[in-house]
Amino acid sequence: MQLPSLSDLLGDALPALLTACRRHTGLLTRIERVHGGNVSHVFRVRGEHTSVILKIRTDRFARMPLSTDPALIDDERRTLEVYGGIAPSVFPQVLGFHASAHAMILADVFPDGRSYHEHLAERPATAEEMSRLGGTLRRVHHATRDTDTAFRSHSDQWFREHSFVFCLRAPGHAVLTQACEELAALPHHQLVLGDVAPKNLSLAGGAVAFCDLDNAHRGWPLFDVAYFLAHLLIHHLGQDGHVRTLVPALLTAYFGAGPEERLSSSDELLMAKIVAGVALYRLDQTVPYALPRPAALTDRFRDRILHFLGNGTFTVQDLVRAAGDPAQTAI
Repeated sequence: MQLPSLSDLLGDALPALLTACRRHTGLLTRIERVHGGNVSHVFRVRGEHTSVILKIRTDRFARMPLSTDPALIDDERRTLEVYGGIAPSVFPQVLGFHASAHAMILADVFPDGRSYHEHLAERPATAEEMSRLGGTLRRVHHATRDTDTAFRSHSDQWFREHSFVFCLRAPGHAVLTQACEELAALPHHQLVLGDVAPKNLSLAGGAVAFCDLDNAHRGWPLFDVAYFLAHLLIHHLGQDGHVRTLVPALLTAYFGAGPEERLSSSDELLMAKIVAGVALYRLDQTVPYALPRPAALTDRFRDRILHFLGNGTFTVQDLVRAAGDPAQTAI
């Protein structure tokens, strides 16, 4: 798929935006496209002092044949300002905004210029990384628990449903539709990030940073945990030794104790449904996502998830065992 150039995207606004970037970077040395996002066009602008991120939204998704409202980038700007005010070391600072070009300049919070997804393509996660991520996500959720700032053009109810069309309703399974209804019926909602995927975070340099808050909304905090957990399983299929270490490290850090001590039985079952739904969403390529190889592993895991969905209740640990089963390595 041929993507438009920076000049194609910005037209007459390009000189002003590059000038704005130079105020932070110094003399420009390189501009490169950042791959992984499906909605906006993202570029890393490097200079003699530092780098910044230039994010542009058009009336079409960047990597999907769908129309969208480019003005929604202002929703993300407001979202980043809310989160940046609460946890400035974890989220990118908004350095500039060009409303007519639907473009935003952000601080580059990936110290090595790489997403965690890129690291997972080369090596397994570590328990220390999962502990760091779980603890940070817990602190972010705690800090935003009572935040009532409005930043969405649409209602949170509309936005939750819009998001679930992709990640939970797309497989068309009755159990996942039920999970959407359970999430909507929960009595208390708070800010959640909505897209805690490896491509949207960095764990480099001993820190944690999140980007791409296009899907932030008011919902169930454990949705963020389950969303990332689905990706963690997908990236470690057949690696039983890793899975059995990484998942407890993430969950224990988030809950502050073993999750079995903190989750009600209904929460545990709902969380398992979300993990299963998000995993199918990725495995079915509902939106483009670079999956690990070999394909036989992802196909087997998909079949096992469908088996769980068709045969009554199941738990997160059932999914962990299905993903890490070392027998998959012999397929």
